[in-house]
Amino acid sequence: MRHVVVVGGGPGLCDRLRLAGAEITLVDTPARYDQALFSVARRTVLTEYDDPALIPQLRAIHRETPFSAVLSLTEQGLLPAARIAEGLGVRGLPSEVVARTRDKFAMRTWLRDKGFSGVPCEVVRDAGDILGFGTEHGYPVIVKPRHGQGSERVSCFRRAEDVVTPPASADEYIAEVFFPGEEFSVEAFSCAGSHHVLAITGKFTQDAFVEIGHVVPAPVEPHMTAAIKAYVGEFLDAMGISDGCSHTELRLTPSGPEVIETHTRVGGDSIPTLVRQATGHDLLDHVVQWFLDGVEPQEPAPAPSGAAAIRFFTPPPGTVAAISGVQRWQGLPGVVKLHLPLKAGDRVPAIQDSRTRVGYVLTASSTAEQAIDLCCQVMSGVEIDVR
Repeated sequence: MRHVVVVGGGPGLCDRLRLAGAEITLVDTPARYDQALFSVARRTVLTEYDDPALIPQLRAIHRETPFSAVLSLTEQGLLPAARIAEGLGVRGLPSEVVARTRDKFAMRTWLRDKGFSGVPCEVVRDAGDILGFGTEHGYPVIVKPRHGQGSERVSCFRRAEDVVTPPASADEYIAEVFFPGEEFSVEAFSCAGSHHVLAITGKFTQDAFVEIGHVVPAPVEPHMTAAIKAYVGEFLDAMGISDGCSHTELRLTPSGPEVIETHTRVGGDSIPTLVRQATGHDLLDHVVQWFLDGVEPQEPAPAPSGAAAIRFFTPPPGTVAAISGVQRWQGLPGVVKLHLPLKAGDRVPAIQDSRTRVGYVLTASSTAEQAIDLCCQVMSGVEIDVR
């Protein structure tokens, strides 16, 4: 029986591993673990990821029942998983590759040194540093945490008069130039350096940065689809991402695609579900099939819907007085999921990042336009009374 280390849990990944006949050793932190996975795993190791005793403990298990793979699809588990794989001598992405995907400044420096992209990027501490960057490289200027995620604490300063010192944080901040153009993400799967672009995802944003919706396939002309696919393949090569799934965010600028950031995992916000509904490709199946059996993504046999979309509810901040209309849309043809966990008395925060969104509707249809329209129809039919 195959034996796999899963770092950071994930019921979807664990479910597919069990269906593939693999046993699981689950590694997670005491603060983050999912208790429901205890019964799924052969054993569970609860400790901090930087515990110096972790890899020796796993190495002892590896000698008795060798591990076939070390997998993680959670942001905080990616780098520990790579380090565990190296420590055990199990195939996987080198930790230095994963580390530069999680450090935005390191990624920019690497791409510059490789001659792939010369986008200006500097570590900044205060308003003076940001003003200096803006004077040298022009405005608008994007300032964001060096290791951030989910659009958290991202600022755009369009003029020198707008610049302020970023909020206090344990993380450093970086400044970058702003890329004009539409934003997309590219969902790819790599097999020994061969890259399969499985979907290009269109984005809907609020205040330019907080993502409030996605659609697969993105509404892109065929020639630009080809350009994006070629660009992402070259980018993944430059970064050294040779195996597994990747989620690469980019903007289509007047001069062509320009990367914003990348991750060696599937995208968040139910993007894997959108990809599965629209294309038939199951990204988690691909992870298990490649790392356990060396099987590359194949053309899906079931006919997919053709398109899928998700939109997040964006009520104004305040206290929920009442909600109506949710049951009216549950089970409607094309409505894959309607998730709105609000109730009367709940406080709705101002939407500042992905964590402050309050629910969503996910739809599938034959075209992207129809899937988006169905999302809008459902959202307009749900009334959230906030006072």
